[in-house]
Amino acid sequence: MSKDKDQIDEVALRDRLLLSEDEAAFVCGVSRPTLRRWRADGLLRIVELPFNLRRNLYRRSDVEAFVEGLATGGDRAG
Repeated sequence: MSKDKDQIDEVALRDRLLLSEDEAAFVCGVSRPTLRRWRADGLLRIVELPFNLRRNLYRRSDVEAFVEGLATGGDRAG
């Protein structure tokens, strides 16, 4: 059973505590460059991993709270 890279399994996505950059962008309904810009602007933070592992992972709860803030007209930098 192979999965198309562009297709994200929403059931599995709901169960994850950490989201990849692609998954976080999907949840926000934006492109990866937009997600990266929000991160650079300090609107979203990546999870710091031990041993200096570099991987852009986001807490699902942070991403969902950010999206909720956008939906309710919360503050957002320029």
